[in-house]
Amino acid sequence: MATKTTKKKNTGNKCKSKGRRKTAKESRISVIITAIAVILLNVLVLTSIVHYARTPKMYDFGKERSYGIDVSSHNGKIDWEKVSKKVDFAFIRVGCRGYGDGNIFLDEKAKYNMKQAQKYGVPYGVYIYSQAITAKEAEEEAKFLIRHIRGYNVELPLVFDFEYAYSGSKPVGRLAHANLTEEERTYMAKAFCKTVKRAGYMPALYASSYIYKSQIKPKNLPKGTVIWVADYNDSVTYDGSYDIWQFSESGKVDGISTAVDTDYWYQ
Repeated sequence: MATKTTKKKNTGNKCKSKGRRKTAKESRISVIITAIAVILLNVLVLTSIVHYARTPKMYDFGKERSYGIDVSSHNGKIDWEKVSKKVDFAFIRVGCRGYGDGNIFLDEKAKYNMKQAQKYGVPYGVYIYSQAITAKEAEEEAKFLIRHIRGYNVELPLVFDFEYAYSGSKPVGRLAHANLTEEERTYMAKAFCKTVKRAGYMPALYASSYIYKSQIKPKNLPKGTVIWVADYNDSVTYDGSYDIWQFSESGKVDGISTAVDTDYWYQ
């Protein structure tokens, strides 16, 4: 927006310029430099507008309850042509942070799964299995997802998969041993979601009913964050609002040779 300026009278000492007049060539160069500056400014403004316009909207499946799956390399090589006839959506693991050393690695089936889901028209989102113990690490995980989905048509949310690693019934690993407070866990999830939103994608948080009830405050997450609850009971035991319910970890879907996580998305 142009700023209105007001001309003021020169009430001080009048000084005559002692410099020489610009040549025609110098005048042309000055005009060219000014024009370039104006063009660059317009590009910056347009870039800002385009980025703002990428604010995502909730995907509409055209039904109140949609059926989907979430998959990783643990599910082997998936026949997405068959799967596409059975599901409304999918979430694909793209990354994983080790619960021991804390290193992040790319899921070995991520690229295949994204390409195939896209090829056969299955709307999909992506997730990273987190073992972050600081907000900085959570942001790092968000940036990892964003970097590895470039060039893919990811229509559904980017998910912060918050869960503990277990040995039998005992939680183990860096996240379990960090003994974070509820505020610290919430702050990590918030940092992930804010990073995703800034990049123009929709964020989501995946966790169990137990974690939602006692270890994270979902109301403190950025507005528009999709809430995905894992609960293998007859109904969700978390009494807050949610969007997706992972109701089984032993589902059977044609095209997948292993048991698979199955979900309902409510709209």
